[in-house]
Amino acid sequence: MILKAKILLIIGSAICLLSCIKDDDFDIVPILDFEEYIVFENIDDTADSALFKFLFTDGDGDIGSTDSTVFNCFLLYEEKNGDSIATFPEIMPREYSLPNLTPNAQDKNIEGSISLILKPAPIYNFSSDSAYRYRCYIIDRAGNKSNIISTGWNSKD
Repeated sequence: MILKAKILLIIGSAICLLSCIKDDDFDIVPILDFEEYIVFENIDDTADSALFKFLFTDGDGDIGSTDSTVFNCFLLYEEKNGDSIATFPEIMPREYSLPNLTPNAQDKNIEGSISLILKPAPIYNFSSDSAYRYRCYIIDRAGNKSNIISTGWNSKD
């Protein structure tokens, strides 16, 4: 009888422990979630740089590259003038090379946050007073393009 109770206790404990293990099953296409956008100013109140921060998940862990010349994270600059939205790739090209984020574990599900520093200035188009925003996406090593996230519309004052 005592042996039976011990076996049941061990099995019950094992089930409790296994139920506590987090088993994420993310999509193999990267998913981004915007977190924050902050503009940093100089002493004379002019924009110096900015921080664009987002969260990500990826089911096969193939975000980033070991080759720092490969761009895999892209920021698009847009301005809003009334109801029209214009993209300015020639004014604000922002391309980043994310490092290899593949885990060395059997489970390749990854999640985390990425912070991009937008520097040098200008971080926005000084020739207009239109509201602006940044949109972002990444492309993993398999060529999967993430969803596109964006800041809210920002004023230039």
